[in-house]
Amino acid sequence: MLTPTPAAVLGVPGATSDQRLWMSFAASLLAHAIALAVFAGLLLPAPAFVSAKLGEPSAVQVVLARPQPAEAAPEPVTTVETAPTPAPVEPARTPLANTKPQEPPPEPLISVRHIDLRAPAAHATGTPTPAEPTPDAVGSDAPIPPGDVAVGAAESAEAMGHAQALRLAQRFPQSVARRPQLRDPLVVPYPTRAARAHREARIWALIMVDANGIATEATLSPDDSLFAPTVEDALRTAKFRPAEADSRPVAHWLLLEFVFTMRAPSPARAAAPR
Repeated sequence: MLTPTPAAVLGVPGATSDQRLWMSFAASLLAHAIALAVFAGLLLPAPAFVSAKLGEPSAVQVVLARPQPAEAAPEPVTTVETAPTPAPVEPARTPLANTKPQEPPPEPLISVRHIDLRAPAAHATGTPTPAEPTPDAVGSDAPIPPGDVAVGAAESAEAMGHAQALRLAQRFPQSVARRPQLRDPLVVPYPTRAARAHREARIWALIMVDANGIATEATLSPDDSLFAPTVEDALRTAKFRPAEADSRPVAHWLLLEFVFTMRAPSPARAAAPR
């Protein structure tokens, strides 16, 4: 058999039947090669180039891509209706009553005795009055229980009450370098009736002393009927030095404290009567 020439392959006119058979076979191979190339292009992510020669086997490389995982379906959105937020409730404001500042409680009422020391005494020491309480009856021949009397000056008038202290500050606004003083110590006897009744007391005596050192008036607190007369008698006989301000005598007040205390009985006398 004769090998076809290139002119026969190209279908030159005048070719024999054998030549036409080879041309059909070559065209079939070319068609199959094109079909494989097209099929390979569908499987590859990029176009693949297929080179083939007539009469030679052709190699086709196929790259299979990994299947991508399916995306998870989104979760259904659930709509929850919330109750509307209540409006803030303001607390009710109750108007406060217009309270007045509390005033200090009134000072307890204490009976006092006002004495004009320039006038003569109107009583006798130890003489009972109808309003006086009568002590326990004791024989006049019985010994008088002993008692002690202490006298001292106070620096403040608050012992007579706050109101009395304010009145004194208004009456004597000038400060003094020295208050009135007793010239001599007072000798005050223990009231007999109070001693027989075993009574004790504390008496305050507010005394007004003028610039000459003379006591003009006094106020005793409390007004004890057993002790006040004895204190008054002692004040009438007392001598005072006046107060001093700017190196000169001035009128001012003096507060004296009289403390009456019964003595404790001695063991020998307490054990004697049986």
